[in-house]
Amino acid sequence: MKRNELWKSLVAKPPKMRFLVMLMCIFCTFNAVFANVSADKTVTIKSENISVKEALNMVKKQTGINIMYEDATLNNVPLKLTLNKEPLEQALSVICSQAGMRYELVENNYVLILPIDRNAKRRTITGVIKDDTGEPVIGASIVIQGTTFGTVANMDGQFMLSYPENTKNDELMISFIGMQTVKEKIGNRHVFNVKMESEVTNLDEVVVVGYGTSSIKDLTGSVASVGLKQLSQLNTPNVTSMLQNLAAGVQVSQNTGVPGETVRVRVRGATSLTGSNEPLYVIDGVPVEDPSMLDAISPNDIQSMDVLKDASAAAIYGSRAANGVVIVTTKKGVEGSKPTVSFNYNVTTDVQIKNFSILYGDEWRETVRRFAKETLVYDPSNQYALEILEPNSTALGSANTNWFDEVKQTAIRHNADLTVSGGSKVSKYLISLSVFDQQGMVKGGDLSRYNARVSTEMNVLPILRFGINANMSYTDQNNANTSLFSAQGFRPDLPIYNDNGEFDMSTGQANPVANTYKKNHDNIYRIMGTVYGEVDIWKGFRFRSSLSGNLQFTENNSFSPSFLSTRNEASGSEYHYKYSKTVFDNTLNYNYEFNKNHVLDAVAGISFERGISRSTRMNSQTYPDNDIYTNLGSAASISSWGNGYNASGLFSSFARINYKLMERYLFTFTGRYDGSSMFGSNNRYGFFPSGAIAWRISQEKFMKNLTFINDLKLRASVGTTGTQNLTSFSNRDLYEATSYNNLSAIIHKQVGNRDIRWEKSTQYDLGLDFALFDYRLTGSISGYIKDTKDLIWSFDFPPSATGGSMQMNRNIGALTNRGIEINLVGRVLSTKDWNLDLTLNMSHNKNKVTKLVEEGRAQSAMNVVVQGSYADQVLAVGYPMGAFHGYEYAGIIQDQARIDELNAYAKSKGQSYYDGNSLKPGHLEIKDLNGDGIINYNDRVIIGNPDPDLFGGLTANLSYKQFSLFANFGYQIGGLKIYNKTLQNLPGQLTGLIDYGLNDRWSDTNKDAKYPALYIGDGVPRLTDHELFNASFFRLQEVRLTYNLPLNKVIKGQLFVSATNLFTLTSYPGTDPATVNSNSNYGGNYETSTYPGFRSFSAGLKINL
Repeated sequence: MKRNELWKSLVAKPPKMRFLVMLMCIFCTFNAVFANVSADKTVTIKSENISVKEALNMVKKQTGINIMYEDATLNNVPLKLTLNKEPLEQALSVICSQAGMRYELVENNYVLILPIDRNAKRRTITGVIKDDTGEPVIGASIVIQGTTFGTVANMDGQFMLSYPENTKNDELMISFIGMQTVKEKIGNRHVFNVKMESEVTNLDEVVVVGYGTSSIKDLTGSVASVGLKQLSQLNTPNVTSMLQNLAAGVQVSQNTGVPGETVRVRVRGATSLTGSNEPLYVIDGVPVEDPSMLDAISPNDIQSMDVLKDASAAAIYGSRAANGVVIVTTKKGVEGSKPTVSFNYNVTTDVQIKNFSILYGDEWRETVRRFAKETLVYDPSNQYALEILEPNSTALGSANTNWFDEVKQTAIRHNADLTVSGGSKVSKYLISLSVFDQQGMVKGGDLSRYNARVSTEMNVLPILRFGINANMSYTDQNNANTSLFSAQGFRPDLPIYNDNGEFDMSTGQANPVANTYKKNHDNIYRIMGTVYGEVDIWKGFRFRSSLSGNLQFTENNSFSPSFLSTRNEASGSEYHYKYSKTVFDNTLNYNYEFNKNHVLDAVAGISFERGISRSTRMNSQTYPDNDIYTNLGSAASISSWGNGYNASGLFSSFARINYKLMERYLFTFTGRYDGSSMFGSNNRYGFFPSGAIAWRISQEKFMKNLTFINDLKLRASVGTTGTQNLTSFSNRDLYEATSYNNLSAIIHKQVGNRDIRWEKSTQYDLGLDFALFDYRLTGSISGYIKDTKDLIWSFDFPPSATGGSMQMNRNIGALTNRGIEINLVGRVLSTKDWNLDLTLNMSHNKNKVTKLVEEGRAQSAMNVVVQGSYADQVLAVGYPMGAFHGYEYAGIIQDQARIDELNAYAKSKGQSYYDGNSLKPGHLEIKDLNGDGIINYNDRVIIGNPDPDLFGGLTANLSYKQFSLFANFGYQIGGLKIYNKTLQNLPGQLTGLIDYGLNDRWSDTNKDAKYPALYIGDGVPRLTDHELFNASFFRLQEVRLTYNLPLNKVIKGQLFVSATNLFTLTSYPGTDPATVNSNSNYGGNYETSTYPGFRSFSAGLKINL
């Protein structure tokens, strides 16, 4: 293909494909360019007899370095060189050492070859270099660190090095490609016998896979691992947000900027209509369904996070693994290490990502009057518009209140943690304390959290170990009762206080500043602890037993002062919640290698879980004053009270077998049998099997000549996982207390369904893992299909049939997730002073609802399930969960003649009006899609997809000597989001105005406008595809600059500055395209919440002793 034809083919591709191609090209180009730079600085010379001048000329030719010397100073001695792709400095060290010369590197790629002092006394050292198998390391480089004196090991691994005795440096550095560099103190030694260990690549890294571990090269499933190197660069307020942009197939969305709020995490899409779609979290081996329990752990205590994505990896957790599993491993003490103390402190300020452009004062009043005049053109009897335009009208106030600034405050975060750890041959320990304090951006919102953690393990006998892990947390939180969005929407012409000095209530409701005086306070206590014992029973057999407990106590007190009520009555409530969970696990592991070609690793176990929750709530009214509100008994009346109780149990047995044949053929078989009290007697037990195979192609003989391939593995898996998205008593008949005509009564609230089944997901996975170019480029490509059936839905019975509202849970639906994931890791630059690593991940997931009826019932052409009669995001067969459900618009009506045409069409269909009797020029024209001549709910269709076509992240780690720079980028291509909230200004009453589209509204003088007219008195607009905006973005999520303090060998320190959400490239007009409004399974793709997302700036210090 010619160059111009290739260019045209790329330009012709869709925008999202061009972006993907461009992104991959940039990544590969950077990798290739920097790899070539590094490669150009290596030297290969193999000669038994070569002169110094010839050797230097070969170095110059191979590297492009300018080498300068005087011919008279060159020693005319023959050299014996066996240099094989040696770094430039090591090659020069060897040449100069044999020639009795020295060299100096100067600027602009120049090297000076200089003579050495012949009169200086010289010292000779010798030695042998061998690897961890006892074989000689031929060609190993031996250099006196910080000097030009060096040599290489011969065919037997032997070396001899002579250098001046007055050399100040006293450290010998031995290096070789693929081996870990060894440093030896010289002192008075003359002979060195050095053992070099193989360099650990990322393929040798160990990941936690549930009841065990595995090296990356031996994995048969799809696992994304985020280690300490990346986690330590993050400055996040909670654990759940640490995965953002760092793992392929994992989509992390910020809900709001509310202090302490967790993020929304999706692993390979959503699998449940009504239950949680959050992954199962396993903290040091203990399963946790509620992500908020992670608040019991400080982010600085996390060692690694491993995401089990496919059925092969996650099936060991059976009935709770359909949404993926996130295994969180905390830091532990190290056996045989000296006591260490680590202290971290950072301070952060948060600001809004994007400020609203809000109209205030005379500008707001003039804009309202303009819209009033335009309203009267087509609605001359509009009383509200007439009142606004009357001379000396009092319809508009005279205040100039910036409500946004009145409720906003400087948001500061402080985070400090102290860790003490160490170990001996018989024990290891770690103790950590942390304090996190956060002020919200809205007055009345703040959070303080205190964490403590203890981890210890003791080797009682060589075969017996005991350990304890304990995490404790206390959270003190004040919840804001107003929002920046409500402040934006409040009339700026109204004052904060009236003439009596009281809060202005002229609108019939409390203003945003008054709402900051409401109290909504939480005290939350969390404890997670595990006691375990391990014993090595026999060769290869290890038994482990652990008992874990999770406890949470929550107290909530809320109070609304009397001055916020039109009835001048204070009201309050109190809520108490207690949750406890016990987990008893027993596992037997077996690991055995025989004949060097067969490795068997197996685990089997049983688990018992029991959870109990209790809650009590009481609401009261009419307090005697606004000062003492913690005593509910002081209120004149108890308006309502109630309590709740929930209990559940889970019994499980499980097993996994890993078999490795000849280091190239890998097999994994997993099964878990779960019995849950949440299901009826007919379907209480479920079996969740999986199987996987992998072929390490790179280990085959026919691959040995392809030296650029270090590892290549093809893997495939299939398996079943489940979810138990039910409340504890969904399978039973439930009754509720009520009253009728002042008489106590009981109503039937829920019909039990003993046939209800697990939600089951069957997943097929195919992947390719690779490591290329001496491990400079590693990565994986995975494709998957995840089919979920027996989705649970709660149906309401008609009130006429029961005399009240009654529900029943049934298995009604099915959906599918299909996608592809790519992860690339490039070691772009690696020199003495410079290092650069790039990581790129990209994911595509297509979610589709395939059925919304029970077995045996016919599926209609399009079933739509909505929450509420006019929900904007719905469930519809053939479309993704949360598809936008609304009207299609045909443009803006330009004149009365068009309205007359539409009404004439309506009458021909037997209707009175096409779209009501208040249609005016400047309104949107809605399409009559069902052809009945009238615009109503039946004309709503699926108008958009909220899910992105592609999402992922790009990270860069750059270091130079004592400095390091970390950058974390996130991106999304495609996906729609509603931004009609600011296009709905003045819906029947005056509100605040955002200066977005106000000057591009339709009017008689602006008929080519982008947005419809804004008429006073219009109702709230209906959702059309006109209000859906592309939410694609590219964002610098976090950047961090670190400086390693040059203290001493005992004390190490770091200073850092960082920023999050520094910039976002997007066409989305709202404040943040990346946030979602709620944790609901479908919905939330619009912008209206207490807090928008925030941008933060941080500075911190870390000291290690």
